[in-house]
Amino acid sequence: MKAIFSRLSQMLKRDNLEQKARRRIRISEIPSRLYAIGDVHGRADLQKQLEEKIIAESLSDTGLKIIIYLGDLVDRGPQSARVLDQCLTTLPDDFIRICLCGNHDQALLDFYNRPSMKAEWFNFGGKETLASYGLDLDYILRMKLHKDEFIALVRQTIPPEHIAFLEALPIALSTPYAHFAHAGMRPGRDMEKQTDEDLMWIRGDFLIDKAASDRLIVHGHTPSNKPLIGPDRIGVDTGAYMGGGLTAIRFVAKDYSFLSVR
Repeated sequence: MKAIFSRLSQMLKRDNLEQKARRRIRISEIPSRLYAIGDVHGRADLQKQLEEKIIAESLSDTGLKIIIYLGDLVDRGPQSARVLDQCLTTLPDDFIRICLCGNHDQALLDFYNRPSMKAEWFNFGGKETLASYGLDLDYILRMKLHKDEFIALVRQTIPPEHIAFLEALPIALSTPYAHFAHAGMRPGRDMEKQTDEDLMWIRGDFLIDKAASDRLIVHGHTPSNKPLIGPDRIGVDTGAYMGGGLTAIRFVAKDYSFLSVR
């Protein structure tokens, strides 16, 4: 499995470098509340519960609230299509939802653009994502479809609004006190000099005993059974698809706390 993931990682990194860099968002003013949610990975049930919990606890706050998804909305869990549907729903007027791109979100988009019946993406969550759209991969492979038939099937099944959503995802968001990105940041580089590869894939070079930036970095990508707190960094991927629950970090001004659903 590690060898498969490594090969896929290299392939997706190469593909990403061929594409135009994704947007980085800057927010100059601090919102009334900001919630950053870790990797959903196809758990639409937990996603809906957590959004409802966030909205309910914020009713008395009349200021602007922002919900940030830190990427990896899809793959691994059983409800990826429903997760993207939820991301396209409307929130109350005083809420803004911003979804960042993770490596798994990019993997789905890359597969859609170049469908292959031998895609290694199937082995690290793609099979479950296709199933969420009603495509049984094992059955399809037994049918031995022609390549063009397989491509047509994929593109007829995955809604164009989901693809447009994935294509438009920004890759990072910065506030006066924190950077938000899926995987983290390469130490010693300003946000403008981070590559999409860094922001979606970095792990070992980032998870060290030294601050990587001039401000707090909030990320997902690296699962842990509880929020992962390091030098000026906080990871909130608590393994939703593995039964670990879905976690958000809640900022009120610069003070933070956590909330989660299981």
